[in-house]
Amino acid sequence: MPVYDNFYHHNRNYGCRCHEIVYKGYGALVIENEVLRTTILAGKGTDIIELLYKPKDVDFMWRSPMEVDAHNRNPVTRAFESGSFLDVYEGGWQELLPSITSPTNYKGTNLGFHGEVMFLPWQYQILEDTPQRVRVRFAVRLRRTPLFVTKTVTLNSGASFLEFEESVRNEGDEPFSMMWGHHPAFGKPFLDEQCYIDLPAGATGITYQRDFSGNSPFACNMEFSWPLAPDKRGKPVDVSRPLPPGRKTAYNIYIKDLREGWYAITNPALGLGFGVNWDIQVFPYMLIWNVYRGYFHSPFFGRTYNIALEIYSAIPDSLDQAIELGRDIRLDAGQEISTKFAVIVYGARGRVRGFDEEHRVLSDA
Repeated sequence: MPVYDNFYHHNRNYGCRCHEIVYKGYGALVIENEVLRTTILAGKGTDIIELLYKPKDVDFMWRSPMEVDAHNRNPVTRAFESGSFLDVYEGGWQELLPSITSPTNYKGTNLGFHGEVMFLPWQYQILEDTPQRVRVRFAVRLRRTPLFVTKTVTLNSGASFLEFEESVRNEGDEPFSMMWGHHPAFGKPFLDEQCYIDLPAGATGITYQRDFSGNSPFACNMEFSWPLAPDKRGKPVDVSRPLPPGRKTAYNIYIKDLREGWYAITNPALGLGFGVNWDIQVFPYMLIWNVYRGYFHSPFFGRTYNIALEIYSAIPDSLDQAIELGRDIRLDAGQEISTKFAVIVYGARGRVRGFDEEHRVLSDA
């Protein structure tokens, strides 16, 4: 790690640093060091719209055809019954809370697709800003639900990982149930059909309860041993490998029976990968959203090639079903839940076997 002099260049452009910008009308914070740069939309859900690995000029985050624009006050022609998420979905990484996918009217909240928190502006405080380390604390109080959320992001000099600490507190005077998830989506130039996804051994896959695209190669509600899923003709498909754009398909897969909380997606041609290491007690499930130029109809119309590796507190994706199955996170009045996770950029060309306590990749090559 370089040794930096703290007494000069307070408005520096070396080591760890952060600066505030306005991105398409939203307040945002750029946090970077010698190898990573991330841009976080504080004005919209703390969406991570960029996570760039500088040595290879590779941004892992997918960008959708929809552009966010806080200056555009024109309403949509008519709101979807499911909510407004897709009207302003710019890609990148969203936090999902207090529900995950399906709309719900739990306790009169009337929440749409993907919950509430990703629409809200967050406050933030820069806790540390030195060449050695940047730490930023974000916070938001939800509007339709009694939840207060804090998130601290840390980046150290020379590190190729970001560390997150989060907490959710129920400020209400009655119990409140919730689901919690993170929705990072990957696209080109990182994503292609040469990539592979690694998970802990023994994971079980379940195909989605409905064919959202109308052209999934798999039957619905089918369990299989990761990563081989039989298609509708009974042919095994290795779902740890993204399909090429020419396949024109899209499908969802749940993951359960995770023995450890980590995943890795590697592009061997680039010798580069992206991993997440998390608390399996809080997020015991995953959902993999696979879109290989096969999501037709509004708003994508077959234009998109992306994958999302999402960590979830519960499956299936409805808060009402999670409560029914006893998989909800139930917070009593005043109760708080906390968790930590790390986002890791690593060099590798072989399969990944996990990450150690220092966030170093354990790889075959």
